[in-house]
Amino acid sequence: MHPALADHINPGCVDLVERLMTCHTENSWARFFGKCNALSEALNRCLGDEFEVRRKKQLVEARTRRSQVEAKWAEQREDDRQHEEFERQQQKRKAAADS
Repeated sequence: MHPALADHINPGCVDLVERLMTCHTENSWARFFGKCNALSEALNRCLGDEFEVRRKKQLVEARTRRSQVEAKWAEQREDDRQHEEFERQQQKRKAAADS
């Protein structure tokens, strides 16, 4: 059994989907005995290949987003460090002025 097949998600497999559906329609009983198995297996391979292409693309995009987030985190840590240093200097100046 295949998941819900959408043409916009699996554009490379549209032909196989249509051929499998036609096979199931034309061979309503023979399909239960393996008449359409070759098409079904070809469709499984096609869907697997398209899934792998999408997975690799998403992995690249995720790594790009992650590096951007980590850069912002590093910038925030540096800002925090500078702010803490500034606060320490202010406290030293205040302590020196009070004494």
